[in-house]
Formats: sequence, structure tokens, C-alpha cells
Amino acid sequence: MLHLRLIFGTLLALAVIGITALDSAVSAMPGPGWRCFGVALDHWLLNGALSTLLVLCLAVLAVREMLRLARHLGYAPLRFEAYVFAGGLVIGPYVSFNVARSGALYDESWGMLWLALALAVAFLAQAVRRGTERVMGNLATTLLVIVYAGGLLGFMTKLRMEVSGPAGAALLLFSMFVIKMTDVGAYFAGLAFGRHRAVPWLSPKKTWEGFAGGVVTAVLCAVLVGGALAPAEWLSAHRAALAAPGAMLAFGLLMAAFSIAGDLAESLLKRDAAMKDSGTAIPGMGGFLDVLDSAMLAAPAAWFFWTRISPLL
Repeated sequence: MLHLRLIFGTLLALAVIGITALDSAVSAMPGPGWRCFGVALDHWLLNGALSTLLVLCLAVLAVREMLRLARHLGYAPLRFEAYVFAGGLVIGPYVSFNVARSGALYDESWGMLWLALALAVAFLAQAVRRGTERVMGNLATTLLVIVYAGGLLGFMTKLRMEVSGPAGAALLLFSMFVIKMTDVGAYFAGLAFGRHRAVPWLSPKKTWEGFAGGVVTAVLCAVLVGGALAPAEWLSAHRAALAAPGAMLAFGLLMAAFSIAGDLAESLLKRDAAMKDSGTAIPGMGGFLDVLDSAMLAAPAAWFFWTRISPLL
């Protein structure tokens, strides 16, 4: 089991790193001037398209497994609506920020309008296709899937686009690295030193020693890798935060806290559904939700740190 986790975890990590690094490199390239019906295609293709596509694929896989959990519990969420509106929450920041840079209309309230539209369409679809049976449960699970899988992962796209350029892709990748290293540190510390169960009723294998190992690993990775990135001039306004050990200590603690919370949140869903893993797509690791759970809840915190706190330092 451990060797499968290491092999497939490494392959998945390399794929994510490769796509995000390519997106960072592409965003620094001069545009070739491609246009179609007056629209600057290169402006869109070179500015976050690869990262957005990656996050969209992950969101679709997360929606698929969330729907599976819901059906296992006897709910009947609206599948098509869940995919469409969760995907829209991921793509929305990419579209919004590219539109804003082209000088066209841009407003943060479009995201809230999209959620309102999701609820309206869900009501209509429930009435037309499912009738009046279990309306509240079906609508609630549909919106949970949309917000959990699409809304939370959409903050990855939001971070990538709002920071913009090579820095946006680099800080997104750095954040995800610290988050996943929390998982790695917690896993191996739990194996080596785990003695005291943290929440046995929710996740019997989680220990306080594992949590401590995850936090220490996250902080060390944030401070060391952040310091190594700080000299890069293309990181511009965020160099001060990366170079400050105190800021990186706080960032590491923030990512560790939300990473652990995200892991426990998914455990809560699986415990309710009486399922060990969310799926079997990744040998040795379970489903994609089992891999993404910590990053999903930590993504909004990472966005807030890099877009609201870091520029002040």
C-alpha cells in the first residue's frame, strides 16, 4: 500500500507541477498577436489557461465522487447542474480577470449571481424531473456539491488570476506544495510516532503526533522554500512576504490548519456514507477527493494570504 501511495502520489505531483510550471513559463511569453473576431486570443491563451484547465479537470473528478457519496446515502442530486455550475465557479475567475484586463465590464458580484442562478435552475430541474419528493435533500446535496467541489477549488483559479503572470502560477504551486507536505508530514509522523488518537469517532488513524508532524513539516517547507523563492524578481510585490521568516511561519501554520481541517471535513462525509475512500481512481490513495480534500479547504486561505495580506508586508 505504501509503495503504491509513493508511486502514484509522485506521478500525480509531477503532472501538477509540470502543468503549472508550463503555465508560469507561457504567461511570461510575448503574445503572437492572434485575433479572432476582434478578440485577442493570445491574451487569453497565455494568461492562466493551463492552470484553469487543470483545476477544472480536478473539479470535475471531485464532483463525480461527491455525487457518488450522495447517491450512496440515498440522495438524488442533480448531476448535470452540479457539473455545469461547479465548473462555472472554477472557470469564472479566469474569464472575469481576463475580461477585466481587456477593459471590458468586470464585477466581483458575477460569482454570487452564478450561485443564485444555480439555485434557480436546481429548483426548476427538481420540479420538472423529480417532482416534490425529497426536494430539500436533493437541492441541498446539489448545492453542497457545487460549492464544495467548484466553489472551493475556484479559489485556486482566483489566486492564479488575481496575482497574475508567472507569479500567480508560482504562488499557487507553492501553496499547494505546503498544503500537501502537511499531509505527507502527518502521514509519516503518524506512522512513526502515532500513539494518541485525535478523533477516533471520525478518523481512527489520525493521531495528535501525526497532526504535530504535519504542522512542523508545513512550517519548515514554507520558511525554507519561501526563502529560496524570495530573490526571484518576477515575484515582485510578494518577495517581502517570502523573505520574512515570520510571514512564512504564519503562512505555514495557516496552510497546516486548513489542510488538517479539510482532511477531517472529507472524513466526515465518508463516515456519514460509511465509505473508507471516496473512490478507487488512484491506487494506494483512494479517490481524487481523498487527495484534494486538504487543498480544497485551504485554497481560500491561500488566496486570502497572497492577495490581501502579502501585499501589505
